[in-house]
Amino acid sequence: MDVTHILLSAQSPDGQIRTAAEETLKQFQEQNFPHFLLSLSVALSNDQKPPESRRLAGIILKNSLGAKDSGRKEELAQRWVSVDPSIKAQIKDSLLQTLGSSVSEARHTSSQVVAKIAAVEIPRREWQDLIERLLNNMKHPAATAALKQATLESLGYVCEEVSDQDLEQEQVNAVLTAVVQGMTQPEHSSEVRLAAVKSLYNALDFAETNFRNEMERNFIMQVVCQAAVSNESEIRQAAFECLVCISSMYYDILEPYMDTLFTLTANAVKGDEESVALQAVEFWSSICDEEIEIQETYEDEGSSVAPHSHFIEKALPLLVPMLLETLLKQEEDQDQEDGTWNLSMAGGTCLGLVARTVGDAIVPW
Repeated sequence: MDVTHILLSAQSPDGQIRTAAEETLKQFQEQNFPHFLLSLSVALSNDQKPPESRRLAGIILKNSLGAKDSGRKEELAQRWVSVDPSIKAQIKDSLLQTLGSSVSEARHTSSQVVAKIAAVEIPRREWQDLIERLLNNMKHPAATAALKQATLESLGYVCEEVSDQDLEQEQVNAVLTAVVQGMTQPEHSSEVRLAAVKSLYNALDFAETNFRNEMERNFIMQVVCQAAVSNESEIRQAAFECLVCISSMYYDILEPYMDTLFTLTANAVKGDEESVALQAVEFWSSICDEEIEIQETYEDEGSSVAPHSHFIEKALPLLVPMLLETLLKQEEDQDQEDGTWNLSMAGGTCLGLVARTVGDAIVPW
């Protein structure tokens, strides 16, 4: 069966040809699911095939291995588990090969599919060499920038898909090391560094042990703060997204870094692109959320004094003027749809959270 021809026919403008091809794919999937997946993975991996057929192969493959609905997701997981191990090995090898493709869309899709399979297999203590194989891509002297970018994407998606109980601490350490190196090594392209920052975001949930170690924590915070002043706005935005996540997950370790974080966020709100400035404001909204939650928990327990760090109260003299300044910002594009989230709205929302957090203490400012 020429899968490439069928995949192209399934995108034909001719309705009859398209319907016939879709029916052929459906029958193939139902009658021989393992070889259906294998054929799709081979079609995705072949750089000589048309981009259109590879794109559809990737979409169908991804949808055949994972779903948002929990019932459907479990059904697909069981179907994958039942596939012959030798065929599964061929599919996985094909996907890992595709990470080095010259076509960015194929690399991206493959990294997502790798994570879908990992979500099924790693909790079952299968595909135990996946992390090692991905890390080897980062270490290999001949690895291209494209391969490193796709590998970092894969690591990030794997961390997003699996539970923090499913990786050994040694694996977590190795992933974090690879991600940090991806962020900091000067020879890496901006695409590789962006993929590394995004991967770190997904890996933060695994990093509790590392954040409890002062030396490791200091290093992670240093590289994230360095990324927050990168020349590339996408990297700056991703770095601030990491800081928002850290503020929520690791609020209790932020004290030594708050002066630096205020400077970073203030500079972003004052003069950076809106996408970056929005994340800088979100950092303070997240801090408010944490302090409000701690306060409410202790009030429910009958205590009037919550043992949080009072970051918002301490920052009031500088934070409130900064947020008030956002309210004065006008959208340059007057045709922007009403209700579109912007810096002024984010600042107003954060100001409301600040007032909830500190109560009457906000009045003088």
